[in-house]
This record gives sequence, C-alpha cells and structure tokens, in this order.
Amino acid sequence: MFNRIALAAAAGLLATACASGPAAAPDGGAAPASNDGSPTAATAPAAASSITVLNIAASSHWAAEENLVPDDPMLALVNATTNNADNPLGVAATCNAANGGITMRLGKQDTARVGQSATYRLRSGASTRDIHGKFEVVRRSPDTHFAFTITSADLLALGQLDMVSFVSDKGEVEWSLVKDAGASVQAKHIGSLKDFDKAARDFLVYCNPK
Repeated sequence: MFNRIALAAAAGLLATACASGPAAAPDGGAAPASNDGSPTAATAPAAASSITVLNIAASSHWAAEENLVPDDPMLALVNATTNNADNPLGVAATCNAANGGITMRLGKQDTARVGQSATYRLRSGASTRDIHGKFEVVRRSPDTHFAFTITSADLLALGQLDMVSFVSDKGEVEWSLVKDAGASVQAKHIGSLKDFDKAARDFLVYCNPK
C-alpha cells in the first residue's frame, strides 16, 4: 500500500517531491513513495469539501495497550488525559496476537453500510493510495467502522507524517489526523497524530505472535 513512506522520509525524498511535484493538497503532510521509491502522483480528483462535525485534534493523542487473551492488543486515538486504549475516540487498530495481523478501523461511519465493502483513499500531500475494506460493528464500540488491514511498516510510516486523511468512496474526507492541532483542515472528523509514533512501536511489541 504505502510501505516505503518511512524510508523515503528518512532519505529526504519526500521534501524534494513536495518542492518539485504537484502542489500539495489542502491536508498537507508528506507524500507517500511508490514501490520504486519515487513519489506517487495523486490518482484521484480532490475530495469534496467536508463539514467538520468533530474536531478533537487538540484534546486527543495515541496510546497502546497490550491486553491479554481473549482481548487483542490495541492502538487507539484516546482522550488527552488518559492512556486507556480500550476506549477509542473513533480511530483504532487491533492485532491478532496469534498471527500478527493488524486491522485498522475508522469509526463514525454510515450505519446503513454495515456488511458492505468499499475502497477508501489514504491521502497525504498530493498523493493518494487505495484502501480496500469493509464496514462493520465491533464488540467494543457501537459505531460503524470502516475496517482494513495494514502492515506494521505502513503503520510506522503513518507516524512520520504531519497530516493524513482518509477519503471515502463518496469523495468525503471522513477523517484527518494531524500533528499540529491548529492546522487548517477540511474533514468530517479531525483527530491528533500526537504520540502516534511511540504508541505504534509499543503496539507492535505487544502485537508479536505469542
């Protein structure tokens, strides 16, 4: 999917791509790299403007929790005053500790779509990547989630970005995650990337198959 973002960022290629490539999209952030390490041009039109219904960029951060069987390790966007990943605020990842498989979920989705499959887009800077997933309801939350699989390398790469957005198959920016709580963003739901990098690394330690 976007498994070489972190390597490209480390090599300074993302900054070069932003300077010489197409103008950055309104959500900013670093551009993902393609499989050969070169920046990827946007593959879809810009998403339609979204009216913000929830902005918790200044009051949220990321936390990881190991959890013991039968519960799964969790990586979650949580309230800034807690590290309890069992109560996510709308975006979270779980790990199947038996095989190391990671599923990421975007909450607050249309309840009428439960059971349907869809292709969302992950957007960072001027680039987008397709994300194939399914709408579901999970035990820990009454929300409808868009769930998709993600690799450990991809998860770590997200922590290197300043901003990332998830665009629905209807062209709406469902979620944007930002490091700067004051960033100008158009999205239905806005959360923080604060502490994501450290929490993701802790999560992957918990996620190792036992």
